Amino acid sequence: MKIRFLVLLLVFIMPLSACAGSTPTAAAEWQAYANPQAGFGISYPPTWTSEVLPDQNNGALHGVALKGVEGGVELYWGVGIGGACAPEARQMIKVEQGELQSCYAKNADGTERWEQSAKNLSTTSFSARAYTADSSSTSRQLVQQVVSTLSFP
Repeated sequence: MKIRFLVLLLVFIMPLSACAGSTPTAAAEWQAYANPQAGFGISYPPTWTSEVLPDQNNGALHGVALKGVEGGVELYWGVGIGGACAPEARQMIKVEQGELQSCYAKNADGTERWEQSAKNLSTTSFSARAYTADSSSTSRQLVQQVVSTLSFP
């Protein structure tokens, strides 16, 4: 699985050299965020930062944000995850072990977002939100590439 991931990662990274502020990055250079208690992990570029988000729902919902100039991915776990999504806005996003349904929207400025990408884990509920910071295809590709590393070991 790791070899396949590395090959896919290298294929997607090569065109990203045109993105302002980013250079091709080897998978080994990516940072990893793992939450073994909740049961998920994700990798992200070394130029991105990780930030713990304030707890919500009286401390029952936790989150972390991974952000770069291209956009970001927010990961939430705990109690209080949910929301409605119009059927025409539903879109599948690729993760390491398959796909998750998300609620997709394209804003007037061309930025995109994928929200409510939820999964029930063994001990808690999980949801992800991903978004681009601009309308470029390289930002879209990198954000989707980060999401594609999301795993549920």
